Amino acid sequence: MAKIKALVLTYKDHDLDTLAKAYLMDNELRELYKNYEALIALETCNRVEFYLDGDEDERPILRIIKERAGVEPRVLHDLEAVRHLLLVTAGLDSMFFGEREILSQVKRAYAAGKSSRRLRILFESAIRFGEQFRRRHDLSEISFVRFLSHFIMSNADPGRKILVIGGGEVARGVVRELLRKGYSNITMANRSLDKLRLEFGSRVRIMNLDSLMDDLLINRYDVWVVAISTRQPIIRVGNNVRNIPDLVIDVSVPAAVYVDGVPVKVLRLGDLREPYLKYVNGKVNTTEYLREVEAEAERIMRLIARSDADEVVRGIMRFVEEILNNEIREAINALNNGADPREVVEAMGRSLVKKLMHNYLENVRALAETGDISGAERLRDLFTRIIKSPGT
Repeated sequence: MAKIKALVLTYKDHDLDTLAKAYLMDNELRELYKNYEALIALETCNRVEFYLDGDEDERPILRIIKERAGVEPRVLHDLEAVRHLLLVTAGLDSMFFGEREILSQVKRAYAAGKSSRRLRILFESAIRFGEQFRRRHDLSEISFVRFLSHFIMSNADPGRKILVIGGGEVARGVVRELLRKGYSNITMANRSLDKLRLEFGSRVRIMNLDSLMDDLLINRYDVWVVAISTRQPIIRVGNNVRNIPDLVIDVSVPAAVYVDGVPVKVLRLGDLREPYLKYVNGKVNTTEYLREVEAEAERIMRLIARSDADEVVRGIMRFVEEILNNEIREAINALNNGADPREVVEAMGRSLVKKLMHNYLENVRALAETGDISGAERLRDLFTRIIKSPGT
């Protein structure tokens, strides 16, 4: 039986629109968690994943995803599931290598989920590995921000007029890179402006998102870069917007730019994947990275197997201790009632042996009586090895 299961849907399997259909809202996740003892859901713009203890039934989740998105997740078991989560926390399974946000998303998913002993080992080990991996390897050169900045600069010289919509790490990181390379005609639009003003001051033009559509009517930009968190489009490109640049990049999920009835090409995350892979070609030592992941995955599986074994041993010891405590209580009662100490100790010893060995001996007898002599001998030899093992 599997110890760990992972149900995986990512950008590698399906387009982002299909992934969006598979997302469960917070209230839906809360209802799902009620049906499981050990489940952790990881949902981002590029992936929908569920991690389960091997004892859990994954079929209800598979049915939910099939009904919502019309597709079935990949089902990974044990080493394969562990390896996948390590690739995720290291940023190696992201659409763009070295993505920083995914590690925080894994931490939040772990905190919100329902853990078992096995899932705690898996997630705490994977999070620690992701943190250490990023400290060992500088992935900034192949980060999405570095690539996107390079892509913009490859298509627009420093004199071009650039509009960046958003105030998150991607938007601010792109503006930092552009400024560093001598681009000065930059406008930023966002809901909150304090952080932008604090970081960039007068080096960029800053405006509130409420003023954006009016600004687009009077100003023509050579590039739009949209990287903002939104539940619905904030720019609807139609006949009412004439000043549309040749380069429009929207990396928001869901999309923030909606095109209606006009021949405008908007580059989205999926469109940038191929140029990104060309950009990082030769800059990533994937062989070394994968060796690290494989070694850690094997180590985690050993930890889980050892933990399973420890749990079995603890169960046996609890059973033995319960019998022992009962015998001790009976012996103390007998001594308090004036019984001979030697007789009490001998009786307690006989009772302990009988209670501890009864089921074991009955199994040996049953095997022998049914003709399975070799099975009976295996049980006998196992007992002999336990008794003769060092330290017992």
